[in-house]
Amino acid sequence: MACQCLRVDQLDAHVLDSEIRTIAQDSVDDIVNQMPVWISRVFEKLRPELKVTLDAVLWTHRFSRGASPGQEQMDIAYSGYSPKLITQHFVMEVFLPYITRRLTDLSGRMEFARSYAKLEAIFELGSLLHFLYFLRSGGHSTLTESILSLRNWNNHQPTISSVNYDNQNRELMWHAFRDVILLTYPFIERIRQRVVKKQKLVRKFGSTIGGSDIECVVCDKSAVIPMIGQKCGHVACYTCVATSGNSMTCSLCSEDKEEQRMDFLAKKLEEDSTILIDQ
Repeated sequence: MACQCLRVDQLDAHVLDSEIRTIAQDSVDDIVNQMPVWISRVFEKLRPELKVTLDAVLWTHRFSRGASPGQEQMDIAYSGYSPKLITQHFVMEVFLPYITRRLTDLSGRMEFARSYAKLEAIFELGSLLHFLYFLRSGGHSTLTESILSLRNWNNHQPTISSVNYDNQNRELMWHAFRDVILLTYPFIERIRQRVVKKQKLVRKFGSTIGGSDIECVVCDKSAVIPMIGQKCGHVACYTCVATSGNSMTCSLCSEDKEEQRMDFLAKKLEEDSTILIDQ
């Protein structure tokens, strides 16, 4: 082993392994689809067993070559990847998830299914956090690799004359993309919160007025920037209230010698979605 490989090489190896598995799975599905219907139904029931068998066949490449097909394409391999480690790796990556899910499905008990779902969610969260740490600091590319202390190394020492500048460019582009995401995420999140708040306000507004326009009690037209009386429930345009000379009180109630303070309808809807509007 020459030296520890780049993160982008490890990611490319995982992508290649995934693509090879997908191609093999699609080929098996095509063969099953060409069989009679009753045979296809049998294979459909045994689909989990077919998948784990296909994975086992693909993993035999590791026993014979000491690396996965994707690693071999990227000219990398695990350091000290003995048959014992390969077996342990297969059990943790393929067999253990299969047997746990299969026993849960066959038991038919909801408590087992819920427990499995919680364990799976915890493992997925741990894998995600580990992957984010890997993107930042390098090291083991998956949580299983970290548990088994498997580290990818280059099979040959890179030299200046054989450096793959495409990989270097991709590494630099990934760092730039990551920095752009970290820079723009707070702004995107703030815009998203504003949109969500606006949508909630629109839903409250629509549910309050039943989807119809509110008429101003002063000009008898659709209220523009509507304001509502705090007690009377009358709605009027902001301009009608501001130009009435009644110190932001309801013009209709002022005629009856009862001053009712007006407030913006949008603000009131944010505070209380069960406002009664008096047309």
